Amino acid sequence: MSFSNIDGRSRRMEIYRNIISKLSLLEELVIDVRVGNQLWNEVAREMSEEVATLTKLTSLSFCFPGVDILKIFIMKSSMWKHFCFAFQFSIGQYHSHPYRIVDYFEYEVCKCLKYANGEGIDAAIKEVLATANALELLGNKGVLKLSDYGVDNLNKLRSCLIESCNEMETIIDGNGITNVVLQSLEKMYISNLPMLKSIWEGSIPTGSLAQLATLIFYKCPKLKKIFSKGLIQQLCKLQHLEVEDCEGIEEIIIEAENNGLESRALPSLKKLILLNLPRLRSIWIDDSLEWPSLERTVIAMCPLLERYP
Repeated sequence: MSFSNIDGRSRRMEIYRNIISKLSLLEELVIDVRVGNQLWNEVAREMSEEVATLTKLTSLSFCFPGVDILKIFIMKSSMWKHFCFAFQFSIGQYHSHPYRIVDYFEYEVCKCLKYANGEGIDAAIKEVLATANALELLGNKGVLKLSDYGVDNLNKLRSCLIESCNEMETIIDGNGITNVVLQSLEKMYISNLPMLKSIWEGSIPTGSLAQLATLIFYKCPKLKKIFSKGLIQQLCKLQHLEVEDCEGIEEIIIEAENNGLESRALPSLKKLILLNLPRLRSIWIDDSLEWPSLERTVIAMCPLLERYP
């Protein structure tokens, strides 16, 4: 169903109303919404209530204009946790953007959550996030770290994109955490986080980030370190590391926090891309690191960097 070419004067709108709930055997539903479609904002509550009555539904793509409508849907649907979501929660300019993070997978991702232009931490988002395999967190306010959503709610994530969250300072705060965190995550893309200072703070339980294969940073000006103490030991499957336009980066692997680093600290790394890092002095303090799997290195606009792998 498409709302992309429907406005308030369209008689076709009446066709859509009160018909979804009658499709009792419906298994797959995709609702396409145009950017800034005010009509959709007006009818989304009614449509979500109709969708909530479908007991045979297994696959759903739906755009919630606000958390309040999402809460109603969760409350009224007895089946939503069993859906294979392309599950969108969006506001404003992000309404019709396709999932970028899902393209990474060679096979279908079951449950996806796009949470855009939200504010603070809401219990409904936590509940949906706990079932999600992919997350896009876009332009949210009042969130200082991803772990504020609860580390247990991140266990099923295999792919994560965080973009334009202007207050986020770190991804995971590990202080006081003993359980494994992000053990299923394969790809993380971090873009345009002006206050981000680190990926991880505090202790790192063994097994955390153990499946991470791709790690990409773009435009994080306050980020000074990539691999804090203990983090690099968890990344034995990391294949692709990319850091671009992060003007605060001075070292990729911090010497002071990685004493006794093994020579094959990143045994699976195939691709290393470092672009426009004006303060980068070193990847590691010397040439002791081995790169047994490295196939491609792209380094440009890093004027202070003297040693290359």
